[in-house]
Amino acid sequence: MTKITVKRKEFLGFLSSFGKGIPDLRIDCAGGRLTVEIAYAWYYLRKQFLADVNTEGVLHIADLDKLLLFLKSSKQDEVVIRQTAPTKPLYIEGGGNKLQLPSTDDIESATKTVVIRKLIKECQESGWSKFGKISLSTHASIATKDLISLAGMRGLVSKDTQFKLRIHCGENEMGIVAGKATSGRLFTTLPVWDSDGPATTVESFFSEKMPMCLQFLDEEDARMHMGKSTCVIFEQTNTLLMIVDEGDD
Repeated sequence: MTKITVKRKEFLGFLSSFGKGIPDLRIDCAGGRLTVEIAYAWYYLRKQFLADVNTEGVLHIADLDKLLLFLKSSKQDEVVIRQTAPTKPLYIEGGGNKLQLPSTDDIESATKTVVIRKLIKECQESGWSKFGKISLSTHASIATKDLISLAGMRGLVSKDTQFKLRIHCGENEMGIVAGKATSGRLFTTLPVWDSDGPATTVESFFSEKMPMCLQFLDEEDARMHMGKSTCVIFEQTNTLLMIVDEGDD
């Protein structure tokens, strides 16, 4: 049986940080830490959360919305969550209130994570120089506050807009450009530091979902890794985000 005890408000914030529309989650509970990975066609996200892991194992949350509603409604400081097996019912206790949720072995948000986890591990072992057969030539540190705020500015440019991310290690500058002059263009220019890469502009193109993905970042400095026409990876203390590139065509 897997069992954890968590601070209700902090755990609610953690689960909410995966964004709207996520139907379910798989949580690995080990070493006093909860780890959640989700992956879709345009991004991979891994987040970690410190917790009291009473019994290590895996929790399957098959209905995330109902768990969030329970946590929002509860007035207790702590919540206990337990599950005898991933396919068995999930039990959540907050004081005298208890919730039982059916479970499943088919967690949609985690379906693609196994393959990407392996690639991320190999990439990290290479010093973030390669993702699969793709070369990541450019690395830099960056503050994330203005990147996160881009999610709220998505409506300023037309639908299906492509986002161009460029970085110039020689000038220690990163920029994002989106939109057209006829309908509105959005520019973001940020300084980077501890950069390592060519002293020329390296750029990749991303879909309109890029701002939504950037809001998954924490408000702390991040280490970013990318190459010409490749994905971009943001590395933080408790968050790792990879956004899949779209190509310049």
